Amino acid sequence: MGDQLDPVQVAERIEEVLESLDPSARPAGEELVRLLMRFYGAGLEQVVAISRAGTGDGAVHRLAADPLVGALLALHDLHPVDLRTRVEHAIAAAKRKLGSHGGDVDLLGIDADGTVRVALGAAGCGAATLREVVSDEVTAAAPDSAGVSFVDTEAGPTLLQIGMRASS
Repeated sequence: MGDQLDPVQVAERIEEVLESLDPSARPAGEELVRLLMRFYGAGLEQVVAISRAGTGDGAVHRLAADPLVGALLALHDLHPVDLRTRVEHAIAAAKRKLGSHGGDVDLLGIDADGTVRVALGAAGCGAATLREVVSDEVTAAAPDSAGVSFVDTEAGPTLLQIGMRASS
């Protein structure tokens, strides 16, 4: 098999190419991308239908486990695992990856537009590292999401009340 493509890098490169087009050519470039997406999406839909007919969902789940195929299935709304479950797995993977670096990462929810809302509480490692790891994991597992929105939950220092000792 050829070189593995990173779906995130491919999407970023497509955006770069579209942005670099002359403004008068941009609508045609965007239409080309839409047509290709519809074409490949229809083909993938057939692959999923044929796989399910022959072997049930097992083959489709194995296909979806591949990062590249899984990303394609997700982009075409054909992934056998729902968005929320994939995001939950991505958050768990981010927590494992961060390991002893500390920091709390909690899924708050997924908005109607597909934006993943995540609460962060930086402890040992900085918030920037937490954001990067979480974003990478969510984007890889759920390229069909509309991105990640972070809510910092880092509380200030705990207030310690010091009183005078009662005299005896």
